[in-house]
Amino acid sequence: MAARAKIGVLVMALLEDDYNKTAHMRPAATAAAQGIADILAKYGDVVHAGLVEEEHQAATAARLFNAEDVDIIVAMELAYTKGIVPARALIDTTAPVLVWNAQQIARLGESDGFDVVMLNSGMAGIPELTAVLLRTGRDFTMVTSRLNDPEGLRRVEDVIAAAAVRRRLRTARVGLIGHPFEGMTDLMFDGLSLRQDVGPVLWPVEPEKIAVRFAEIPKSDVDATVAAERARYNIDMEPALFERSVRLALALESIAKEYKFDTFTAFDQVWLSDPRVGIIPSYGTGRLCEIGIPAAPEGDVNCSVAQLILQEFAGQSTTVENYVIDFENNAVMFSHDGHGNPALATPGGVAVKHSIYYEGVHGFGAGFEFAYQPGPVTNLALVTMGENRWRFVISEGEFLPFPPRPISAPQTLFRHKSLPIDEWCNAWCAAGAPHHMAAAQGSWTDRLLDLAQMLGIEAVVV
Repeated sequence: MAARAKIGVLVMALLEDDYNKTAHMRPAATAAAQGIADILAKYGDVVHAGLVEEEHQAATAARLFNAEDVDIIVAMELAYTKGIVPARALIDTTAPVLVWNAQQIARLGESDGFDVVMLNSGMAGIPELTAVLLRTGRDFTMVTSRLNDPEGLRRVEDVIAAAAVRRRLRTARVGLIGHPFEGMTDLMFDGLSLRQDVGPVLWPVEPEKIAVRFAEIPKSDVDATVAAERARYNIDMEPALFERSVRLALALESIAKEYKFDTFTAFDQVWLSDPRVGIIPSYGTGRLCEIGIPAAPEGDVNCSVAQLILQEFAGQSTTVENYVIDFENNAVMFSHDGHGNPALATPGGVAVKHSIYYEGVHGFGAGFEFAYQPGPVTNLALVTMGENRWRFVISEGEFLPFPPRPISAPQTLFRHKSLPIDEWCNAWCAAGAPHHMAAAQGSWTDRLLDLAQMLGIEAVVV
């Protein structure tokens, strides 16, 4: 289930001071502020500071937002507000800021008087508010729209959703079994930098724990899972070997849940020579993806985090890898040996087969073979750029219909939404993308850009 944002609502207006005398508008302005909070409640749990007119109220709002640990502050002015008021609230807080420059009317009508102006003239003070943020070094996102404009509300929802994922990342735990695949430079990173700059904690686990848990899984659980999987998938492999693969999958799931891992990766080959396990875990890591613990192969921590991000937006995600360019179809084949998320497969087309890549002491373990469901897709790579700089590399296109080849792997054809495939390959590589990436159905670029901005990391859209 996607994280739900906690939204601090800061609605302001200058109604009464030594010179301004519009206090009679307070009931209408207070009701308008509540109406804005009600709109935002569709996108998260609202922490409403009430109508803020003066500096002491802004200070109270800041204490409230800090105490409630809000994920984002939505700042809005109904009418001009002295800049020191939002400054008091925003300097004393650290949550991301969305400046929503919204008004209730499309234009001022010929017969509208000053009372209408007082509820629809936030643009008078917004430049002062944003200047405060710029001068104090506070990043922000801004949306200008009518209050009920669908496109404006979509952007507001995007920014709030990104703030929820920011919190999710900063509380996430990544389980790493073994180590990243040796020699793969794009899997090398600084775990402390990941925690500081992106959010998740990396938690290594010894392969021994899986091997021990493998033997502890009750046979009744294995038998029940085997029966359930045979009812929904085409199991095309030796029964005893499939049962061993199921046992390993249940061991992975057990450890992941025990350690409260939000995402998971393993050096898949680590158990091939261990006689207690002796197979590859591709079926098990794919199954983790399906049940909501995004898993990446080969100890690729960055890819597992990218999957978690896309899962938060889309509900499901997977790992893919560039395979073969299809110049005739202006596309490139995406796949990965044995590993992939069957929840994203073309319905009715999932087979479980033994690996043709990795042989352990007990033979070739199970993996998936299917075609991903056609449709719009977003790809995301989380990249280290040196000197603890992080980058999102983002691309959108579509998965095409693709009869699966007999290669014991999930697979698809990816076509970019506008670039010829040779230009996409050039640009994808020039952006620093690694050889693994996360993918999810739908269009998520706007939210990913919002999230990158909130995290303070680079983003490149290919």
